[in-house]
Amino acid sequence: MSYQDIRSTFKVINGGLAETLEDSPKEFVSASITDTRLMGVVSMCVHWKLTENTYLTDLQQFFYFDAEESGFETYRSVLGNGSAQEVQEIEDIENCMMGGLGGKRVSLNEREARYMLQSYVDLNLKSNLPLPDDYEEYEFMLSPRIKLTEAEEYILMCKQCPRLDSPYQVINYFIMRCVGKDFGAAKFLTKGYVRTDIFPNHKGATLLRNVIEEAPDAVSGTNTDYHVTDNDRDFGTFNTFRSYMCESLIEYDSRYFLLITQISLDHLKVVRYEKVSEFQVSAAEASMMTSRPEFITVADLVPSAPEFDRHTTQFTRKAMISDYASGKLFMIFQPHNDHVKNSTYLLNDDVLGIYFVLEDNQLILASYNIKDIRKLELDLAESSMAPFIVPVSKYEFKDPVLFDFINSSFDDFEDFVATIAKPPEE
Repeated sequence: MSYQDIRSTFKVINGGLAETLEDSPKEFVSASITDTRLMGVVSMCVHWKLTENTYLTDLQQFFYFDAEESGFETYRSVLGNGSAQEVQEIEDIENCMMGGLGGKRVSLNEREARYMLQSYVDLNLKSNLPLPDDYEEYEFMLSPRIKLTEAEEYILMCKQCPRLDSPYQVINYFIMRCVGKDFGAAKFLTKGYVRTDIFPNHKGATLLRNVIEEAPDAVSGTNTDYHVTDNDRDFGTFNTFRSYMCESLIEYDSRYFLLITQISLDHLKVVRYEKVSEFQVSAAEASMMTSRPEFITVADLVPSAPEFDRHTTQFTRKAMISDYASGKLFMIFQPHNDHVKNSTYLLNDDVLGIYFVLEDNQLILASYNIKDIRKLELDLAESSMAPFIVPVSKYEFKDPVLFDFINSSFDDFEDFVATIAKPPEE
């Protein structure tokens, strides 16, 4: 048989590994978004079925949107067929993108998902912000253009927001959005006309601390403002307004300011937002306002211990991981944003605690209260790392010291404590 005869006997068939994302139409399966819009950021997941592919049949897309600064900030994807390895990869991406948001996922339809992406791509282009890599993977979602009705936009915004059930929660979210120059979200919390940009002289800022106190009415001595709501001027219905004084510590460009405002609510909607005063404070004063105790537990990992990573404990699965010169930091966030309901809001109250693993196998656990440090200790004790842990010491500090240690030249926390505990030389 000649070479030509042999070649004509065989037919080349493209296998699944040769398939690409562009080979098939995309059929919408599902989408969801975190209800964290009032924190300024949301994470969105979209699942597509590639109907004409035989191997690469599923596309899972993950988007991270920041309404204040970076717009469409992060994009990740998993293209495959639902293998066990892909399921783990999907879980890791979800935990990485939404683990620190403290929110729940809410379902979106296809129009809403496309509209979200198109809106943030528009924001990036308008603000000269770069779009994330792999543009060709999400480009198909940008057409056709989606235009929502006013009612549809309101429904979509409701999906992105948590249930509001506390006056303090509404006020903290409202001030957070206003100082961040995110006025679209701030107006979602208002009723009637309310001017939201009452500090135009300041840049978009981070709300570090907000203290809320009720503001009694000057005439009656009570926090109530009665007003008629129908045409019966003799004996009509009325609503109750409540007013609150707010002391807000903000930061931008390493500068700190105290903004004093008065906010009035009609039930859980802002109806009045007034400037009282403002003044700059020093970094030291700001540090004093935001300081709190820190509880630290120190342990050693035996030489045979496995690597401490995202899969070591239940808490680390959703951690925000950062690399430092001396080790790796795992920041664990609360699974909710209930700290926004407090009369004194602190930015870092959404942090449950920290694992810091040094290069020489020292492990540090840190938290701002005794309840949460015990949660970290229990999390570690119930993990696969437990047999490799040697307890060393426990500390309570009046002010946080962990990041001072991380940024120092010390490679052992015990040596660091011994040094800072020494009385100053005369």
